[in-house]
Amino acid sequence: MTATHHDPPHEEYPAHFEPPHGPTWKLLFGAGLVRGGWMGAAGFVFGMLLVLVLRWWWSWEPYWNTEVILAVGGMVTAPIGFLAGIGSFDYWLYYISGRPTRPEDHTGHGAHTWKDYFRVNTDHKVIGIQYLVTTFVFFTIAGLMAMFFRAELAQPGLQFVDSQTFNGLVSVHATLMIFLFVIPAFAGLANFAVPLMLGAPDMAFPRLNALSFWLLPIAGTMFVASFLAPGGAFGAGWTGYAPLSEGQPLGQTFFNMGIQWAGASSIMTALNFLVTIITMRAPGMTFWRMPLLVWANFTTSLLVVIATPFIAGSQFFVMFDRIMHTSFFTPDGGGYVLGYQHIFWFYSHPAVYIMMLPGFGIVSEVISSMSRKPIFGYRLMALSLLGILVLGFSVWAHHMFVAGMADWLRVPMMITTLLIAIPTGIKVFSWTATLWRGRIHLTTPMLFALGFVTMFVIGGLSGIYLGSVPIDIAASDTYFIVAHIHYVLFGGSVFTIFAGVYYWFPKMTGRMYDERLGKLHFWLTFVSFNATFFPMHYVGLRGMPRRVSDYDSAFGDLNFAITISSFVLGASFVVFVYNIITSWVRGPIAESNPWRAHTLEWQVSSPPPIFNFDEIPQVVGGPYEYGVPGARHAVMSPAKEAKEAQEVHA
Repeated sequence: MTATHHDPPHEEYPAHFEPPHGPTWKLLFGAGLVRGGWMGAAGFVFGMLLVLVLRWWWSWEPYWNTEVILAVGGMVTAPIGFLAGIGSFDYWLYYISGRPTRPEDHTGHGAHTWKDYFRVNTDHKVIGIQYLVTTFVFFTIAGLMAMFFRAELAQPGLQFVDSQTFNGLVSVHATLMIFLFVIPAFAGLANFAVPLMLGAPDMAFPRLNALSFWLLPIAGTMFVASFLAPGGAFGAGWTGYAPLSEGQPLGQTFFNMGIQWAGASSIMTALNFLVTIITMRAPGMTFWRMPLLVWANFTTSLLVVIATPFIAGSQFFVMFDRIMHTSFFTPDGGGYVLGYQHIFWFYSHPAVYIMMLPGFGIVSEVISSMSRKPIFGYRLMALSLLGILVLGFSVWAHHMFVAGMADWLRVPMMITTLLIAIPTGIKVFSWTATLWRGRIHLTTPMLFALGFVTMFVIGGLSGIYLGSVPIDIAASDTYFIVAHIHYVLFGGSVFTIFAGVYYWFPKMTGRMYDERLGKLHFWLTFVSFNATFFPMHYVGLRGMPRRVSDYDSAFGDLNFAITISSFVLGASFVVFVYNIITSWVRGPIAESNPWRAHTLEWQVSSPPPIFNFDEIPQVVGGPYEYGVPGARHAVMSPAKEAKEAQEVHA
């Protein structure tokens, strides 16, 4: 007999199936922060070599130019390598490479453990929380910088830092607060709430949504890392006026490139919102049945898409002047110095409304649900948002009344500046009328909403003063301007962000926050904010210039009091952080609709299901019909019942 040969057993895989890899391979080469780290480093090396080879090829000496290498390697190719490493491009690269189609298993959608918040995730709810946590990290960093330079200003003279470092602290503080907190924090709240409000399963472009978030930490890291550059951080203010910015140290390039990444993130997010709002509304959700938060983000997204390319262009021109020795804004080379301000403010005044309109929407949601009344003048409220959108592009030069621009442009810009107070005034009167004779519940979100209305009125009134040419000439570049912008952006935008976080916290986490700590946070913030910034109106009109590290001793006592108040304001944020963290970990379980609100996000569980709705909601009425017998915004039922509800409502 002959021995029979048996082949060793082996596992058979179906066609096109790739055997699983081991844990070490997954750690190093699987999408995630580890792969992002080494691919980011590889991207930097590639960019550095690219610069060196090209400079050698074209005989540009010296071959080693630190600013160019950092601009290309550190701020372009390294971030692209990082994004590729964490998996932002995996799906698209797999698709365009022509490899076999993989069935979508949704493993990158939704949060099942805390680790899911540290990777590329396509769930809009996870992305919204990623936005918010990231923005509050940068809010903390920017706040610490503010406390540092307020300590410097506690008394005349130089105590802790020199003038250039002081300018860097002020510049990075303002840049982080605007581009890494206010704008993206609103994007985070909207990312979470808007698809739910529309009855949509997700955003229109989930992978683009994930990518837009991961651009933010790149931008923020660039801004903060500018302190490590030779010569220190960028010190030309968040406005980066040329030609001042063109003579700044290397840190200014970090600002120029950081703006590109933050701006790209904003544009991607805005396009996503526009397509989602226009195409993914639930059956019956007409434009006149959309919640005002959705209207606010619709108009904000239009502003972002139209205006943001202008600030991107202005920063590219400055960087070209610095690195490539062009003369867009340098007078010696025939550049148009005022051109920078025109381009910058054509974005940055609409940016004020980019930082305000989402807050208007949040306040409308909170005030209506907490006063148990329909929004007064709903359609006019929506139309006033569109009015602000249009008029917002006609007022930019009121920032330039003392810049030497053409005299004939002053009066038209003054008139349009005063006109834009009309649609904003409509909103204030509408909120007041909504509160009138309502059954008001003074919860923490409501307190912040009411605090916003009062603070925004003060900021708006000082804005009307500054819109008048003679008053602006007298108050320009003084602490009156500092007071105005903080009443608008802190008393306005930041108060509404806190209102939104407290309002949707039960929906995001499934737990309730501590109401007593929430109210303590509000009152500490409200009192210390006013104690910090209201006196600045006075010291500004007395003649104290802004953005200076030293000042006349006549302003010493008031500045000391302002500094003490600013530290109390910083301490109030500690209460918020403690409340949010402890409530998220061990707070009481929240009901699905603790506020008894009518909008769609409150008609599902807390937190919502992975794809938001187990069945498609049928919208049958408006979102704010509190106290109207038989009124419903939507029904979670088959089409027949929805039709009957529609007939009852009609």
